[in-house]
Amino acid sequence: MSYHVLLGPNARRDRDLALAWYDAEAPEQSERFIVEFYAAARRLEDFPRSAPVVRRGVRQVNLKVFPYRLLYRVHEDAEIVQIIAGLHERQDPARLDDRL
Repeated sequence: MSYHVLLGPNARRDRDLALAWYDAEAPEQSERFIVEFYAAARRLEDFPRSAPVVRRGVRQVNLKVFPYRLLYRVHEDAEIVQIIAGLHERQDPARLDDRL
């Protein structure tokens, strides 16, 4: 069974902010960041429950090369994975509280 992955508005904003940083500070890594970001999201289509639950039903998967993590919720009944955040590993996870 394959799930549909939805990138929520906060996660899109997180992605865009990270990409803007790479565009400004390490432009040679921008495309690689986006490819890895979406590769992690696509893996969730087939393996939505493979990552651990970190709090209140939210799971976390780390990008392989970049220091970012995707936080998401699995909606079993609708077969949807909703990505709610894309945070840098040094960002305070408390930022997630208003998204839960």
